[in-house]
Amino acid sequence: MSSLVRERDDETQCWSQILFDSGERVLISIAGQPTASIKVLRLAFAGLIPVKTIWELTPAKVGGDDAFVHYFVKMFLTGQNETPRPLAAIRDALLKCSSIDSARRMLSERETLVKREENQRR
Repeated sequence: MSSLVRERDDETQCWSQILFDSGERVLISIAGQPTASIKVLRLAFAGLIPVKTIWELTPAKVGGDDAFVHYFVKMFLTGQNETPRPLAAIRDALLKCSSIDSARRMLSERETLVKREENQRR
């Protein structure tokens, strides 16, 4: 199973670094200011340098702040008995993946399901 390398989740920083079974590393970064965003970035050079965004969720991408929160809840918190912190929810989902490709696929599938659900509601 993939593993957590390091993590920080406090009032100033919110990030987690994961080492996949494939040997690839990613950084999950959650920002609140100036614009809310969640990014998963591929890391290179022993996990020191982010080189490519493999997935991103922003209010602009999904239609505003309310939609951003809705997407996050539907993608990562649906079906959970207790509500974890946002970073923990994303981290736990990605730890089940074995590579960047499988993580990208999982994130895209979850995002697509929420989009379809939204389109059916309209």
